Amino acid sequence: MSKLNQAAKVAMTEVLDLKKGEEVLIVTNFEGDVFQIAKELYEVTRELGGKPVMVVQPMKTIYDFAERAQLAAMRSEPDICLALTAGKQGKDPYGQNIGYVGKDGKKHDHIYRLLMDGNRSMRGFWSPSVTVDMFERCVPIDYHEMRTNAAKLIKAFDGKKRVQVKAPAGTDITFSIEGRKAKADDGDFRTGGKGGNLPCGEAYISPAVGSAHGTIVFDGTVDLVPKAAIPKTPVKVVYTDGYVSKVSGGKEAKELLKVIEKGEQMARERGLKAEERNARHLGELGVGINYAAKMTANMLEDEKVGGTVHFAIGMNYDNDANALIHQDCLVKKPSMWIDGKQVMKDGKLLP
Repeated sequence: MSKLNQAAKVAMTEVLDLKKGEEVLIVTNFEGDVFQIAKELYEVTRELGGKPVMVVQPMKTIYDFAERAQLAAMRSEPDICLALTAGKQGKDPYGQNIGYVGKDGKKHDHIYRLLMDGNRSMRGFWSPSVTVDMFERCVPIDYHEMRTNAAKLIKAFDGKKRVQVKAPAGTDITFSIEGRKAKADDGDFRTGGKGGNLPCGEAYISPAVGSAHGTIVFDGTVDLVPKAAIPKTPVKVVYTDGYVSKVSGGKEAKELLKVIEKGEQMARERGLKAEERNARHLGELGVGINYAAKMTANMLEDEKVGGTVHFAIGMNYDNDANALIHQDCLVKKPSMWIDGKQVMKDGKLLP
């Protein structure tokens, strides 16, 4: 058994709990390593008694629409959907312009989100820009330990009101989490409506809309388009009254600002006023808890690195701050307080 085959079997059993006869849609591209991993998952699914179908489309960025055939395949409502993409899955034009109303009564901007969040009929994982090395190294891990750590973080966040994060490079940011529910990307995608990244390994929460104030200095990986980068000069982002007011630093700072401005422009051209404003919103705080992960300038892995936190600029996951971008960026050696109680010191979770 190869390392890739072993990792694929862990993914389909321990992570997804694939059952005989279940339909599995695999969305992928030919670029990079993703097709090789997708093919291994296809074969393992078939060996385990599942019914796999693979759709290959051109690589998409955060700005692009998915191919109609890919969206049509997703509308067949498979039990499981795996997205092994060199970039993104691609946006859904119907979802963007009209929207899908789910069984939850909420509007969703992508058929994927409808089936995952709205109807909770589908489960799966998405692995943008995953590599063979990353998949082999970061997927066959101790999921019991990871899920235990995630549960502790969720307990620390839930029911609380305020978070402060500081770090040696200069980060000092405060925001509200009142009324928010923390979530985990802990590899437990065994029932309908559950999904996340693979490799997985984070607990995360959406800050209350417009509540962020202070400075974040990204001295770890910065999510740019089309590729992430580890900045030579840390990127300083100032939040005033909940939204980005200034971005400074070196080359990567200029590129990040261009991504933000592109997100604003795209929303403005479509008459989406809220999405334009939310391109500067603080959409997420995530805490990395995968200790097999390392910083490689690949955001799929880097945001899971144990001992780091990441913040997203743009869309949140609570569907009340929609945007056309969601740019994750890392902070090293963070210290964190929740309602004044310290829960992390220099990247280490406290008991």
